[in-house]
Amino acid sequence: GGTYADNIALDLGFDLERIAGIKNTSLLIKLSQRDGRSVSQQYIAPSVGGNVFTVQELYGGETFKLANVQFTTRFLDDRLNLAYGRLVANDDFLRSNLYCQFLNNSFCGSPKPVFLQNPFTFTAYPLATWGVRARYDTPNRDWTFQLAVYDGDPEDKGGNPAKPPNNPHGTNWGWGNNGVTLAAEAQYHLNRDSLQALPGVYKIGAYYLTGQFQNVASITNETERGNATGWLLAEQMLYREAPGDKRGLWGFGSLVFSLTNDTNPMTWYFNAGLVYQGLFRGRPKDTTGLAITSGWFGDQVNSAQAAQGLPSKTYEAVIELNHMFVVGNGLLIGPDLQYIIRPAGTGDIDNALALGAKLSIQF
Repeated sequence: GGTYADNIALDLGFDLERIAGIKNTSLLIKLSQRDGRSVSQQYIAPSVGGNVFTVQELYGGETFKLANVQFTTRFLDDRLNLAYGRLVANDDFLRSNLYCQFLNNSFCGSPKPVFLQNPFTFTAYPLATWGVRARYDTPNRDWTFQLAVYDGDPEDKGGNPAKPPNNPHGTNWGWGNNGVTLAAEAQYHLNRDSLQALPGVYKIGAYYLTGQFQNVASITNETERGNATGWLLAEQMLYREAPGDKRGLWGFGSLVFSLTNDTNPMTWYFNAGLVYQGLFRGRPKDTTGLAITSGWFGDQVNSAQAAQGLPSKTYEAVIELNHMFVVGNGLLIGPDLQYIIRPAGTGDIDNALALGAKLSIQF
């Protein structure tokens, strides 16, 4: 069987220096309307409500949502960047421009383990929360450092894992009651903006969530305070067809690891992939991608599984291959192939082959 899902987005940008005389400041407002059904929930692993690495990155929160209402002010010749307002944590942290070549939600927009805590706290589009983020580039722009603090209760669950989410449209702007999210990341830029040498960026970061989260070994919604995760991320151009040319091969990889295994169900995760722009000479803007990802569940999760008479979870993995045809200005069509290994991690559900396509229209 198959399904359809969509995301209709409206992004509004305002230059507040031109509009109101507020120097070096802009306002970004993002709106989202999502519809459709989940292939993962209905066909890949329906007995458990879907596999972990869902195959449609734009499925989730099928309704109208107000996402970012974000002010950004720039200082020091744009080397210091301060964002504040309704922010999306994943817009800034543990992010690669190569990830959304792929349709699987474990790549686009970020490695999935950072979103598996309950209550959900580390936000991703189209869910935003109150926050402040500072980003600083060193004078030679070889290093970037960023720090942020976000409200730790974007869905107004108050640290109760059993409570339903209470911010369906992103319009509940009260401050929550489950601590804060603290995030930090350092980035090293190799050959940044070079037209001759091969550029790359290498990142190390972590977050700490100060609120209450479900103890994954418990079957009674018992909670523990604190949730922490760290990561390493790299993206590197490996081959350029000619100096200054965008055509060439990029590689990426990431490692995500839990620092609080009692509140993180997936304790280790990695992904790796290749993206080639202009693989076919007559189509210089097309991109071709091949990637693999895998995540391993911790012993605490299996304590809860055993207590309920359920099979143990080991790992889930995905291999994805696709090609994005740039048909015209703002028009993209991408056939996609995914193979899901050990859906839900138990080995009791058959591996799945998912054939799909992405249509993207931007104007």
